[in-house]
Amino acid sequence: IARRRRIPFVVTVHGGLYDVPEALRTQLNSVQARGFEWGKPFGLLLRARRVIQDADAILTCNRREAELMQQRHPDRRVVMHPHGVPAEIYETDYRAVARQAFPQIVGRQVLLAVGRIDPVKNQRFLVEQVPALIQRHPQALLVLAGPCTDEIYGPALERRIDELGLRSHVVLTGKLPPADPRLIGLMQEARLAVLPSISETFGLVILEAWAAGTPAISSRTSGASALIEPDRTGWLFDLDRPEGFHAAVDIVLGQPAQVQTVVANARERVVRDYDTRVLAARLKGLYEQLVEEKHAHGHST
Repeated sequence: IARRRRIPFVVTVHGGLYDVPEALRTQLNSVQARGFEWGKPFGLLLRARRVIQDADAILTCNRREAELMQQRHPDRRVVMHPHGVPAEIYETDYRAVARQAFPQIVGRQVLLAVGRIDPVKNQRFLVEQVPALIQRHPQALLVLAGPCTDEIYGPALERRIDELGLRSHVVLTGKLPPADPRLIGLMQEARLAVLPSISETFGLVILEAWAAGTPAISSRTSGASALIEPDRTGWLFDLDRPEGFHAAVDIVLGQPAQVQTVVANARERVVRDYDTRVLAARLKGLYEQLVEEKHAHGHST
């Protein structure tokens, strides 16, 4: 029925439908075992299995998800359409706002991790690296910006910070809305943005850092690997090899000339390829094409 409509039917997949690493699958199964899985009844109600098959186009946010989707649905049109950021909002300097809201950051080398406090976001990895980090960079300050979404993980993370005696080296900001001047200011103030996720099918924080003129390093997830060109627009590391994380941090904090070039490359790319205005025009073109095809099909039947 959807294919016979004159209005295009487009489905967006925001990540993680097929592109889910084994470590995360195990974690999700554990969570489901602790409680009721709400997705199944909603899926039955909305006949979710047919949605993709009936779509005129399927949008995914990363190339790997698009490839897996196309393999599973070879007769569907699959388009890789990434998330974007309004680059212009990062052109206003909000660093003073961030310093006023979080005076602990003044005079420190801020490593900023933005994301919900959740096992998938893996902030514990960063906390565990801080003791070794501050031996080489005594002024380093880890800032974790985001709401706690896991009632077990959040308190356990705070206990670990206390066990390691890191209260003067780790700041948790709590929830900050995406366009909040405090968050933008933190991104601008940070010496680097770091994404330590177990799974990240896109990595919007990377684009936000680039727009703010801040270098980004990330664990080697599918999303980050599609965005970051190592040593050109950022750095990648493996979670099972922390020395890669430390090497990237040492470059960012110790080699300003190289970092300046990387920041310039990243800023150019985010404005050219990931600004929301650019992506909106691209999406508009897709809908116009789908409307034309439906119109032509209507005349031919």
